[in-house]
Amino acid sequence: MSSPESATAEAPAVDPEDGWRRLDRRTIWVAPLRPLGTLLLTGLVVITFRGWDKVGFVEPVIGLVLAAGGFAHSAWSWATTRYRITATHVELRGGILVRTHRAVARDRLRTVDITADLLHRIAGLAVVAVGTGRQGGESDDELKLESLARRDADELRTVLLARRTVAPAPVADAAAPTPPPADELSRFDPRWVLLAPLSLMGLVAVAVVAGAGAQLLRTALGDEVFASAPVRALWDWVTSFSVLLVLGLAAVVLLVANAVLSPVLYVLVYGGFRLTRHDDSLHVSYGLITQRSVTIEERRIRGVRLAEPLLLRAVKAGRLAAVAAGLGAKKDSEGKEKGENDMLLPTAPVAEAHRVAAAVLRSAESPLAAPLRRHPVAALRPIALQWSVFALPAVVLGILAALDVVAAWLPEAALVLVVAGVLGAALEYANLGHARSGDYLVARHGSGVRTTTAVRCDGIIAWQFRRSVFQRRPRLLTATAAVAAGKGAHTIRYADQDGVLLVARDAVPGLLDAFLEPDT
Repeated sequence: MSSPESATAEAPAVDPEDGWRRLDRRTIWVAPLRPLGTLLLTGLVVITFRGWDKVGFVEPVIGLVLAAGGFAHSAWSWATTRYRITATHVELRGGILVRTHRAVARDRLRTVDITADLLHRIAGLAVVAVGTGRQGGESDDELKLESLARRDADELRTVLLARRTVAPAPVADAAAPTPPPADELSRFDPRWVLLAPLSLMGLVAVAVVAGAGAQLLRTALGDEVFASAPVRALWDWVTSFSVLLVLGLAAVVLLVANAVLSPVLYVLVYGGFRLTRHDDSLHVSYGLITQRSVTIEERRIRGVRLAEPLLLRAVKAGRLAAVAAGLGAKKDSEGKEKGENDMLLPTAPVAEAHRVAAAVLRSAESPLAAPLRRHPVAALRPIALQWSVFALPAVVLGILAALDVVAAWLPEAALVLVVAGVLGAALEYANLGHARSGDYLVARHGSGVRTTTAVRCDGIIAWQFRRSVFQRRPRLLTATAAVAAGKGAHTIRYADQDGVLLVARDAVPGLLDAFLEPDT
């Protein structure tokens, strides 16, 4: 099987009259492989638990029919799908039973992402997604070309980001443009792998694998699998030990699994990471199995964001992302969050994050490192009120235990939630802060994950101020800066009223003058 480097790229078929092109022909056999792999795995599970003697003639026939149908559907989809790049639009048409024709204006394009998983890399293919970055993360503002030859995908990205004013020649026929010299801002450091266990990537992987395995067993064998002899024997063996011993051993196993899996996953996901600058664009690429390449136009960048989860804060590490027009929360057609397209730096030391932030913003120092103004102690009151919900289970269980409705140890166990609520409130207050750092407004908040955001003051288009009943007497105010980038809103929570109004007024001169009155 050929590697991506040795695979021969086929020129996409082009209609000379209207410029419509086909996707790469190799898509026909690559697209069905993933669902067929799931089908094959399900069959192996059935054979393993039931044995060959209980597998009849019907199951293999159904499997063959589904496989043939998958390849036929893929071929039909390829034959009916076309795309075209004009001087003004990117167009995609296709559909088997229902024909669709979608077009995105080229002057509205904000992102061009290239993704290639293991199957695509073996075939020398890549998926190109072009999006407008419309606020709200809708899925219909993105056109996805699945799949193109990797060389054609790279050239297509260059064409689209160049924003040519004339219709380009077919990608396969055009001479590959000479890439400008790249300025490397950061690259993967093997020492970052030591931080991976603190990100708990391994625990997430264990949960995903366990859930997927249980669902696969239930799909293949039904609910009877949980009543099978092996499962009953395992349950009887586990329940023969004390509850505390089982919980302790489970915790040790999970910690060991996290320590082993997290570095492996970190390398697989972020291995080969590079952040470079090409002319006026930032180029982020990473991934050993699934390779991803994201290009961000610098003129769209409004700031940066540093996220520091609790465990990573203890070792001064975090993740850096861009606040840019066209980047932010994106969802697919099923409403699920898609991959991160705003990442500038994976989990790495905070010192490296500050260095990269300064380089990305072309400033002498990172605004994220600016000293922040602390918020009044009175901010603890509304924060404690929000976190008091953690005490409700203990109160309810305490009343029920006094009435002999539940066991007496349940409210005692629920006291753990009370402690968690107190710590959460204390952390959230300790992490509050804001400042004006040169041309940037900096705000910090969060408890479990401390988030520090720096946005350009000239990118703020509106202010929103609000305060609850509990904020009026201590003169607290929550100020939200509306920015046409990222999530669209960046909030300074529970700040001193006079101080935050002055910061907001100075950040955007003239915007609030008509609404501010001096205290009498």
